[in-house]
Amino acid sequence: MTNDANTLGPAEHILQAILTHSDHMVHNRPGIVINDSSSKLGVRWDPVTHKVENDQKIVYKLVKRGRDSDRVRMGVLNDSNIVVNGAFTGSYRSPGLFPEVATWLYRQVSEVWKLDNEFAARWASFAFGEEHRDLKVVLAAFMLVQSRKGDPVMEDGELLFSDDDYRDVGEAMMLLRRKDKRDLNPKLLLRIHDLLSLDGVAQINRELGFGRSTRRAFYGRWPKVVEKWLRYREENPKMLDGLVKAGFRTSVMDLARRVGYKPMTTNFFESLRWKQKQSSDGRRSMAIGVSVKAAESWASLNELQICEKIIADKPGWKRIVGLLPGTIGLTRAIMAAALESNALSDKDIVILTPTLEDLGLLEVQEIRDRWTRAVKAAEDMRALNIARNVRTSAVKEALVQAADKAMQKAVAEVSRDIEVYVFVDISASMQGAIEAAKEYVSKFIQGFALERLHVATFNTQGRVVDIKHASAAGVRNAFRGIHSGGGTSHGAGIRALQTRVPREGSDVLFIFVGDEEEYGTFASDVEASGLSPMAFGFIKVVGYGSGGTAVRNTAAELKIPCFMIDQGTFEDPYAIPRTIRNLVAATPVSPTALGKQKSKRVNLVEKILKTELLRKPTWA
Repeated sequence: MTNDANTLGPAEHILQAILTHSDHMVHNRPGIVINDSSSKLGVRWDPVTHKVENDQKIVYKLVKRGRDSDRVRMGVLNDSNIVVNGAFTGSYRSPGLFPEVATWLYRQVSEVWKLDNEFAARWASFAFGEEHRDLKVVLAAFMLVQSRKGDPVMEDGELLFSDDDYRDVGEAMMLLRRKDKRDLNPKLLLRIHDLLSLDGVAQINRELGFGRSTRRAFYGRWPKVVEKWLRYREENPKMLDGLVKAGFRTSVMDLARRVGYKPMTTNFFESLRWKQKQSSDGRRSMAIGVSVKAAESWASLNELQICEKIIADKPGWKRIVGLLPGTIGLTRAIMAAALESNALSDKDIVILTPTLEDLGLLEVQEIRDRWTRAVKAAEDMRALNIARNVRTSAVKEALVQAADKAMQKAVAEVSRDIEVYVFVDISASMQGAIEAAKEYVSKFIQGFALERLHVATFNTQGRVVDIKHASAAGVRNAFRGIHSGGGTSHGAGIRALQTRVPREGSDVLFIFVGDEEEYGTFASDVEASGLSPMAFGFIKVVGYGSGGTAVRNTAAELKIPCFMIDQGTFEDPYAIPRTIRNLVAATPVSPTALGKQKSKRVNLVEKILKTELLRKPTWA
């Protein structure tokens, strides 16, 4: 199965969106966007800062080096927000949406919808319970504006029935609350509006016939749903107060402004400490000039008083950071108070490991125990990145182990009835890229049970690589001393592992890591091996070769899917477990396995098809 958009079905478009998307849709700091032919978007975003020098704004790219960042001069920022340096140009971007990524993701959703409306709605319903916030925002936005909205179906002037209303799914995504906090918070509700405002997204909606305007962006039900959301919280004041304490005060106010919300009483403004002024046309009638409670401030408090305040009020971590006076900053005592009041989530504690270490708090046994529990509960591989920023070897080792465990937890359930064969290209064309390939491999294959994992390297010869320990360290050790050289024969790698017969009732997934520097196919080697893979996963690494098409051609000849994985995925600690889990879950279930598995493995597409469409809460 190729990646030609004309040959992809709904399922394959879904998998393309969740397996090849690696860049963030939102960046919370300034960046520069430059052309990049290796990216599917054609551009790349990098973090930058700027400094005024001789009346010119000089832009510097920030390159991470341990705890610090080196500054690399990129050029001069002109009045058009273009960074110029000789022949080089780039676009300076303020924090916020990355339009190119947002539009690309929205396009993937639109392609699924064009092929199967209901499948797209079920995808959105399934995604609501997952972790991928960017994708949830895109799916919710699309569902709110797509054209299946419960219209009456008439015949000869008689109402036969009402069409399906998939906009209800978008409403439900905005209105439903989840105990695991994977619902859409006020900032994400605003992000839906920002996404629908993008020129690229608005153009896609016009192409699909959503909305009537040929100039303005179409927002579908978003305004009415926001009004419902605001009304419900006004009627439940504790919910509104909770949002203020959680740091969403300005986001709630922004939502109210965008839809012109008219509250029932002035209590709404008082809860938000929102002073009202009369508009130029004099249309406002509520709380004009009424004084509101001043915003809370810790500016006059000393360290002891701040600690007492934290213990008594138990504010969230973000609120603590926002209220801390710059003259005091984050001290050992204040951090200890925050931990005692449970202001920090497990994820917060892992992220703040270097700070806890610097403050000496990891030497306090009670705090060390709390940190250990948080590390063990880690759900992503951020701990691996954080490990680079700590000094203590024991802390570093614990973080690395946490990253390994996160990967293992992510794929444990979906890989229960599957055997994974990994083939790493070490041919001469991989010179300069082989170390990157080995690093990618070390970030995911330890997630699979060793008895169901089979690894080989190949050039013109194939060689089995035995992984002795299910950890990144174990993988790196297994690849020590392996260097690039020789020609390229994917078939040699297949032959090296053909004696590793999968367990009865198991499906087989092949994962290739390399530059695909081979033409034709190696389908005959796959067929001769008797391994019968149900799918290929392909991590294309840019080497010295011009690149061939052997992996994709072979998958097409075998009539199995080939799922492309963007190598940029491995730079994002959140994306790695999610991507590998989805890759395994996406592997089709063979008819043979269906009859022999005691507990049938359900692949991703089947899970989506079995997902009930989301329904709005009863109050909506």
